[in-house]
Amino acid sequence: MEHQKSLMKLKDTDPEFYKFLEQNDRNLLNFELSDENEEDDEDGENSYRHVPNANLDIASDESDFEAEDATTTQAVGQPRKVTWQLLKTWQTNIKTDRTSATIKCLTEALHAALLSITRDPETSVNLPYKVEGSAIFNGIVQLCVMELPFALKQFLNLTEDARFEPHRAKKFVKVKNALKYYLRDLISILENVTSSDILTILLKHVHQMLPYFQSFSILIKHLLKILLKFWSTNEESVRVVSFLSILRLATTQKNMQLETLYKTMYVKYVENAKFVSPSTLPGINFTRRSLAEIYLLNTDLSYKHAFLYIRQLAIHLRNATTLKRKESFQTLYNWQFINSLQLWAELISMSKPQSGLRDLLYPVVQIIIGTMKAIPTAQYYPLRFHCISMLIKLSKGTGTFIPVLPFLLEILNSHDFNKRHKQVSMKPVSLTCILRSSKSQMQENGYTDIVMETICELILQNAAKDSHSIAFPDIYVPCIAQLKKFLSICRVANYCRKIKQLLEKLQENATHIEKSRSRIVVNLSDTAQIQNWENNIKAAGTPLTQFYESWIKVHESLKLKTLTQNDEIAEYNLPTLKRSKKQKISIPQEQDESEEDILSNHNHHSTNGDSAKKIKTIATTKSKKLMGHPRFNKNVAVHTVFPSEDTDIVRNMTISDWD
Repeated sequence: MEHQKSLMKLKDTDPEFYKFLEQNDRNLLNFELSDENEEDDEDGENSYRHVPNANLDIASDESDFEAEDATTTQAVGQPRKVTWQLLKTWQTNIKTDRTSATIKCLTEALHAALLSITRDPETSVNLPYKVEGSAIFNGIVQLCVMELPFALKQFLNLTEDARFEPHRAKKFVKVKNALKYYLRDLISILENVTSSDILTILLKHVHQMLPYFQSFSILIKHLLKILLKFWSTNEESVRVVSFLSILRLATTQKNMQLETLYKTMYVKYVENAKFVSPSTLPGINFTRRSLAEIYLLNTDLSYKHAFLYIRQLAIHLRNATTLKRKESFQTLYNWQFINSLQLWAELISMSKPQSGLRDLLYPVVQIIIGTMKAIPTAQYYPLRFHCISMLIKLSKGTGTFIPVLPFLLEILNSHDFNKRHKQVSMKPVSLTCILRSSKSQMQENGYTDIVMETICELILQNAAKDSHSIAFPDIYVPCIAQLKKFLSICRVANYCRKIKQLLEKLQENATHIEKSRSRIVVNLSDTAQIQNWENNIKAAGTPLTQFYESWIKVHESLKLKTLTQNDEIAEYNLPTLKRSKKQKISIPQEQDESEEDILSNHNHHSTNGDSAKKIKTIATTKSKKLMGHPRFNKNVAVHTVFPSEDTDIVRNMTISDWD
């Protein structure tokens, strides 16, 4: 009735429009009100049904999208609220819809969901959808991640080829704008998400959408910036998925863009390699190896970058050796310099023989050797070991002989392994994450132990690399002589046992090579014949390689236990500190736990006054024997049988290795 009254007023307010309605749509002016129509008006959404004309032609995708928008709005000018029922409808339609209508609905719903978080009233005007609640937001994101890649492939008729180019499809124009806004929203989500689990899922979705990103060069730069950030500073799973996307982009980029990528990735690597600890070491190793893989994609372009950065390292070394100042040495003896050397050493060792990167082998080796010789003191033994490991890796990867043994045998000749230590290290010392040892560490027995163990490990690793060489007996003659000389000087049974075992394996392998090469006539000028012989020996296996393979498995497990910061995982079985209870010395009935141990060791159990004196005498005699032992630390206080009040004692502590 209100509507009819308003129509009748048109006679006075707008007579021209009223005359137009009389001529063209008289039914609108003379409609009848009935009970049936009133019931339909009360039904809600069912009353707004659109019955298409039978003679209607097939519309385009744009007209379908406009019709969908008309049905999804609750009222004119107001956005439609996204519900679970609407999400289920989209999920069903997107699998069968051959048009772009559902795709555009999803992208617009995601955009509205992001704007609902920002709470910006200016940008929220004229949106077709309204998103309320975190559950609906998550549902929209999940639906886009799960269904949108397949829907786009289906709509654009793309093949399963990993290198497809969607912008060449005929229908790409119809979804170009919607896709561009969706990819921008996806980048916005990546910038604001902090959970590693959600980031992993989103980055996998980004990896699927990379062909669509490549259709928009502006978005590629922004995406690469985010991926490089995740690759260098995030958790392991996020790093791996980010690197897969970077690798896929690097294989499709031009040389100009690839050059920028090389430079940016190297800067990111150096920035995050400043500090090395057991927690950051796995991430640094991953970024180094993945960066080497990226550089190997284009060796000609990577040669220019490698030459430039290696030259910069050589300049730092020259300044340190000529100026000999503390500041110049600090530019060498830091983790950024060492990690840069490790990157180029790994890159050269991974390159092919015909690659131009092999030309950089000599300058890198000279820089590594010069770094070791800059300050050849005992405090920088850890740095020397890192440099020797790089030389062994380069020699093994390139098949080039690099003299490594003199730098290891120099430590055996210069360092005094018979010197008594002043402190006892409760935990095993690890040189993996340090470059310079402190004076307090050098006074501990664990430091000398790890130095000896590292020397044996590196000699064994280098010998296993050369074990199949026809010149092995001749190359290791000086090493065998130096080891024999060390055995004649060393008085520590534990060190002598390790060196003796290493010496036996070297001699055994040398004997094996001598017997094998005595059976053939070798022409030293025929390198092909020598190489074939060495390959046959390597394939058959040598005694040294067999021993090294079994030894390295045990050694790696022990190294992992040493690097861990959890005592329970490491199984160190450290003694626990306990405070003794107050005791009355006048009543020697309740003996201390140490008394019972002494009594049990001497098979003497008694509770009278004379036994207490015997206990004290036995403890004093035992402590004097321990103090007189050459490997006992004289600075460690020996507790008496009856400790005084408020005195900390170490219980369950045994000293087993006295040989």
